[in-house]
Amino acid sequence: MAKDARTEFFYYIDGKPYRLTPGKDGITEEIITVLRDSYHAEKLNDRYEDELQDAKFKFSKTLHDTNPVAHPTDPVEHLVDNSQAPEEVLFQEELSPSIRDQVHAIIPQLIPAQQELFWKLCEGRQLVDIAREERTTDNAIRSRRRKMFDRIRALYAEEFGDA
Repeated sequence: MAKDARTEFFYYIDGKPYRLTPGKDGITEEIITVLRDSYHAEKLNDRYEDELQDAKFKFSKTLHDTNPVAHPTDPVEHLVDNSQAPEEVLFQEELSPSIRDQVHAIIPQLIPAQQELFWKLCEGRQLVDIAREERTTDNAIRSRRRKMFDRIRALYAEEFGDA
């Protein structure tokens, strides 16, 4: 681009464009540069904010907000009796805090992947969601969960005796 060629810059106020020309009406190249940089920074921040939004979460929240009763938990889970599933026994509210504290004391002895899975399950996350997040299969997460609970049982029996 030639040295004397200038980029036109328009500043919009309430939708009306105003041409900013360096050297006219007290407008300098520095003012135009500051305005251009702030515009680009604002657009960049908007783009990053949009990228950080989770579209699936927004959609699910909108559905729940409009009709919270119409979206119950997964109906397949209600077909099977889960009352004796390890996570149901460990995380039920009636569980004695002393047993929960004992189990929480064992968790640091698990491998990191099992610790992470344990805390995700504590948050109430579904296995399919965890698998999708980790880009793996449901069976891989089920296997990790089974091994994790086997390890918890073994460590609990070793440390506190059989329950």
